[in-house]
Amino acid sequence: MIKFLRKIRYDLMSKNKTRKYFKYAIGEIVLVVIGILIALQLNNYNESLNQNNQEQKAIQNLKLDFEYNKSELDRSIGELKEIKGACFSILNQTGNKYQESFEIDSLLQFTPSVPQYFPQNGFLMDLINSGNLGIIKNDRLRYKLSSWLPVLETLKNREILSSEFDDILIIYIIKNGSWLNSDEMSSDKEINVLNFPKSGFEIDNNDLLQNIEFENMIENQIVYKSQLLDRHLECLELVKEIILLLESEIKK
Repeated sequence: MIKFLRKIRYDLMSKNKTRKYFKYAIGEIVLVVIGILIALQLNNYNESLNQNNQEQKAIQNLKLDFEYNKSELDRSIGELKEIKGACFSILNQTGNKYQESFEIDSLLQFTPSVPQYFPQNGFLMDLINSGNLGIIKNDRLRYKLSSWLPVLETLKNREILSSEFDDILIIYIIKNGSWLNSDEMSSDKEINVLNFPKSGFEIDNNDLLQNIEFENMIENQIVYKSQLLDRHLECLELVKEIILLLESEIKK
């Protein structure tokens, strides 16, 4: 094709057909420009297609991560509600509210514990650290994804505070009660498999219910666990929004 065009141009020049030559030259330039524009459009199309494929792959991976994060949040929320329930049961038996039929040992296991929440953020962190979060074209989804780590940080900070107070309660029970008595009534398989012997001391953990310091500690446990539960619920709401947005992008 190029040789053919050159031959035409040479013939026009050799026959001194200047006007026709200029028209031909302009036509040739137009053809070249059109060719360049077509090539650019094809290149842009290929880049757009590649970006769309990358975005869809990212969305699929993010959906897997956040579905896992949701299931783990559901688990932690269930455990926190169980801990709060145990603390309220104990609090309803302190001081002159105590009933002899009440047994604290089976509940004591739940009071100084914090469910550890370990989210799966590997793919989101890869997108952020590589500067590729921008491949997510949905502005609302990108904003929600950017909000996840700060919201999660508030949960982890509250988790640390709750764990620190758990340590205080554990030390108090070590000094004033019997963990062996509590272990004997535990339904936790990890504790039961240890086959602890009975305590060698005549200690009744129900006596803790007559101590105002213990009552205050249990009340504080409820406060700390409620605050931690609120952070879990906040994270859960955000995770649900992210999953819905991811699903809407997959359906497009």
